[in-house]
Amino acid sequence: MLKARKDLTVIRPRDGVVTADYPLSSLASTSKDVRDDVRRLTDALRAPDTQRLITEKTLRRPVVPSVRPAAGLDTTRRRELPFPGSRSVADGLLDAYENELRRPSRTVYVLDTSGSMEGDRLDRLKEALTELTGDFRDREEVTLMPFGSGVKSVRTHVVRPSDPKAGLDGIRADTRRLSASGDTAIYTSLRKAYEHLGAADRDTFTSIVLMTDGENTEGASPADFDAFYQGLPAAEQRVPVFPILFGDSDKDELEHIADLTGGRLFDAQQGSLDGAFEEIRGYQ
Repeated sequence: MLKARKDLTVIRPRDGVVTADYPLSSLASTSKDVRDDVRRLTDALRAPDTQRLITEKTLRRPVVPSVRPAAGLDTTRRRELPFPGSRSVADGLLDAYENELRRPSRTVYVLDTSGSMEGDRLDRLKEALTELTGDFRDREEVTLMPFGSGVKSVRTHVVRPSDPKAGLDGIRADTRRLSASGDTAIYTSLRKAYEHLGAADRDTFTSIVLMTDGENTEGASPADFDAFYQGLPAAEQRVPVFPILFGDSDKDELEHIADLTGGRLFDAQQGSLDGAFEEIRGYQ
């Protein structure tokens, strides 16, 4: 038992406290067969033998009174969830988590701006990136790395809490300056992104987002990149690549990159480019 400490302040929530049991249930619109299946599953999970197994293996408290909690679980206290009574408090908590408490992201956006991106495709990329800046959080580091026959530029911006607008405006300005030219050096550019990032920082979520509208036609080959990646230190290999399938890009090629690096492929051929960028945010 912890000893009483004079330097600790006990805070008791005043807005409200909820104690609840969340049952497994089906939607009201489901059929009788589905409701019967859910009921049978619920009955099976609440069976004493199953509850005993759950509490012993996972240290969760049983929901059936006849089953004793596993050894070591405190049976004298109720587990309750305090909740705020106003939206402003909830919004403040979420804002504090997103911008102060959670690990900040550190991302390199490797962007295909080869000649095939000229016109509508480049316009869609610019629009999607500009829209994405509304999601960037305080302390986030964003690097834009457009490429064609090679990497064209490397521009890094940090959304600093003291002046977030400056970082966001910088990203938008670089986005507007993107132009299409050259061939498609996917693997050479990915290598440059890994060299830029170095080892994954334990205090940040570090990743690479690759957007391309075509197959690799210039520079390093897939085999060259595989060899490069396998030669990286273990810490650098933990940086995943999230490729976006767009335009005429090769799904097998991009799936291999995602599988090799521990990332995931996102499809903007079937959906939208801005939707793919937004979905990747869930991994950052």
